Amino acid sequence: MKLTNQQITTIEETLVLNGVVYDDIKLELLDHIATEIESEISIEDKAFEVILKEVFERWKPQLRPTSHNLLLGYGFLAPKIISDKFADDKKKELIAAGIIASLFTILILLINNEFKEPSVLLAMVFFLQASAVVGALLMTSGKLYILKSKIKTTHLFRFNKNFNLLLLYGLLIGFGCFPILPFNKSIEIKVFSLITTLIYLFLIYGSLKLFYKHFQFENKMKVI
Repeated sequence: MKLTNQQITTIEETLVLNGVVYDDIKLELLDHIATEIESEISIEDKAFEVILKEVFERWKPQLRPTSHNLLLGYGFLAPKIISDKFADDKKKELIAAGIIASLFTILILLINNEFKEPSVLLAMVFFLQASAVVGALLMTSGKLYILKSKIKTTHLFRFNKNFNLLLLYGLLIGFGCFPILPFNKSIEIKVFSLITTLIYLFLIYGSLKLFYKHFQFENKMKVI
């Protein structure tokens, strides 16, 4: 039995009451729960309201408010299915940032040792700093665009959560506040500053990817 529009709306409202406020997760859960209810209605002689309650009872563990303080910060609370997704994404992001920053640090140090030319190193430093400024400008453009967005997604939440800090560090790196080279412009690299720069570049462009995912979802919702 196909659910009516009113029944679909009832499921959506129940999800919102349980803290599912992000449209991408809501759409996904709405599809799963509607399918479960349709399946049960077709084989059981029960009212929609009864089956709705039974299905949400089974989903209760996934909708229970949960926090991951170390990964998501103190004070953040969301349904388990959302909180777990944010925590998993954060773990993957931090691991990837560490691996990529380490590999690029090794590569840059090897190039520097191979050429031992200040001009080569200066070119690499300029590229990293320019990338930080470009990333910060792109994030600002993305922020201005989403101010008009009426759709809430997990991608948008994470983009907004990271925005202020990443914008600040992007500009600080871009304008040389984390100097990769000593002030005498020797060919010795400040490794800590280099790693910091690479990690934040990864996170900045990771946030731009989140913006793009939100943009894609927003366009998808316009078509539906």
